[in-house]
Amino acid sequence: MDAVPFHIGITTDDLGASMLALADALGVTWTTPTAGEGVFHTVDGVPQPRPISCVSRQGPIHLDLIEGRPGTIWESAGPRLHHFAYWTDDLATDVARLAAEGWRLEMTSPDAQGRPTLFAYLIREDGFRLELIDSAGRPHYQARLQAPS
Repeated sequence: MDAVPFHIGITTDDLGASMLALADALGVTWTTPTAGEGVFHTVDGVPQPRPISCVSRQGPIHLDLIEGRPGTIWESAGPRLHHFAYWTDDLATDVARLAAEGWRLEMTSPDAQGRPTLFAYLIREDGFRLELIDSAGRPHYQARLQAPS
């Protein structure tokens, strides 16, 4: 797992207003807001429709601005820090290591054997949340940053 996050997830109840406010305050530009296809599920089986989100084009630590829909793990009454995201070359091993240290797996995209793939949200009892993303997704992430708005 990388030692430095590559993005910071921020949830908001008004994506457009938050995009404008942060663009003005920080001088960032955004990718086009999109929602991936399909539905994720928490490890407890609760469906989580893919949120609409955009990413700051400027880095090296990007902002991932997420519209938090009611009833999802991204629900938000206003702009809030949601998670720190890290690349990992071995998602399943890093998830197991963090679970052994007291982190709870909150959501992932499991393979047929139930092992985490693509990404994983882990949360501590105090509410601190990490997102680990398989390093194989780096090209897709870079393409999103470079796509025209």
